[in-house]
Amino acid sequence: MFEQAHWEELFHEGYTVVSGAIDEPTLRAARNVAGHLNTIHPDGGWERSRNELWREVRYCRQPAFLAIAANVLDLLALEILESAPPLDFVQFASTMPGFATKGGVGRHFHLDGGQGPSLDLFNILFGVALTPVASDTAGGFHVLPRSHDKYTAEFRRHLTDPAVHWGQVKLDYQPVLLADARLVVPRLEAGDIIVTHSFVAHGTSRNTSDLRRDMLFQRRAAAPLWDPASQAEARARFMREPWAFFRKCPV
Repeated sequence: MFEQAHWEELFHEGYTVVSGAIDEPTLRAARNVAGHLNTIHPDGGWERSRNELWREVRYCRQPAFLAIAANVLDLLALEILESAPPLDFVQFASTMPGFATKGGVGRHFHLDGGQGPSLDLFNILFGVALTPVASDTAGGFHVLPRSHDKYTAEFRRHLTDPAVHWGQVKLDYQPVLLADARLVVPRLEAGDIIVTHSFVAHGTSRNTSDLRRDMLFQRRAAAPLWDPASQAEARARFMREPWAFFRKCPV
């Protein structure tokens, strides 16, 4: 699934799109479940929030969604990473018509990993489109191209500080990046999978259409980043070497 052109785009831009990996019956089943969950909202495991025009089931274990994870994402992760322990959940998110933000740090623009002294690091973020994204204002997942390189440079500035608070470093740098950010909304067909490096800043675009946007997300990490016995050392290495644990590295 992951060809040389995908690697080159991932290295350079920080993200790429894999198409044609999900068969039609599997995709149809997932789309049907997405529609049902939105019909029964707020029941069905949805997180409650102040603005439920963007909504999520953070730890979703619907069988139709896990079929995509097991049959496609697990295999794709192993093409990209040296190891990739499977997960038993996905994040399901919907962006409803009328969703908008004020354009600041938050749902509009952020980097994953938490806000603690040590970031909860992973290698790649998968986003599976269950509905098409055909414009900049359809509630799509947007990214800041090449922000992985900028975050890498920022993180490296603090590597020798023994008292560094990585969550604060991340938070302080987000508004710096956002100041002149030119966000890109990748065009996606239902079934496409966007793959982003975990250091790529991203968020959700406003939805001025009359259609709901549904996506599945999964954060994947090589085994050393999640194994308690190796996690501290692996995290330190990944902050220094952002392509550590990948099967390929930029030349």
